[in-house]
Amino acid sequence: MTANRDTILNRICDSLKTAHLPSARAILPPRPYSLTPVDLSALVEAFTREVTALKGEVHGPQPASQAVETVIALLQESGGNEVIAWWDGDLPIPGLLDAIREANFKLLDPVVPPDLTGRKAKMQQLAIASAGLTGALGGLADTGTLVVASGSARPRLASLLPPLHIALLPVARLYPDLPSFLAAHPDIAHAGSNVVLITGPSRSSDIEFTPTLGVHGPKALHVVLIQ
Repeated sequence: MTANRDTILNRICDSLKTAHLPSARAILPPRPYSLTPVDLSALVEAFTREVTALKGEVHGPQPASQAVETVIALLQESGGNEVIAWWDGDLPIPGLLDAIREANFKLLDPVVPPDLTGRKAKMQQLAIASAGLTGALGGLADTGTLVVASGSARPRLASLLPPLHIALLPVARLYPDLPSFLAAHPDIAHAGSNVVLITGPSRSSDIEFTPTLGVHGPKALHVVLIQ
């Protein structure tokens, strides 16, 4: 068995040295797509409908001042005092983090050390967070999906680890569907360390095909639409 295995692996290694993978773009015709004006109120209505159908909640559209009050009220309802949040400059409401601190919430440092011991200890500290606060690159009205890109000032854990995810989304970032979003953001692959599409709270039906929320991520998703 070992000899056969080595033979197969050697053949694969030899093939990789001379293999030629043609570019996908060379064989696929360009996909024409043009951005057309869309009724913003219709996008808000469709997005709200889809998020609600997925067991998420939408607040607004609201002016920034009211959105601050909404975020703080949601944090108070979370039952905890610790929050993982994007940095101020990457949130669509300037000064929001200061308002959160003034409301006596603690913003946890989301930077995770690269070493295994430090990483384990840091994850234990962050696990106590009751809520995560992020912005979003866009919202897809046809599916109620959020497009979220992480980066140095946009910690990925904010939308993955706490049981409550609060996302701030300006209505100007609503799109009818994924193709229209990609047409407006052709450089999306360079927007951050990773880009995720979040459609409702985390859910799974692994056990007896019974849908369960919060198994692999946040159990609750609240989207605050900002005018």
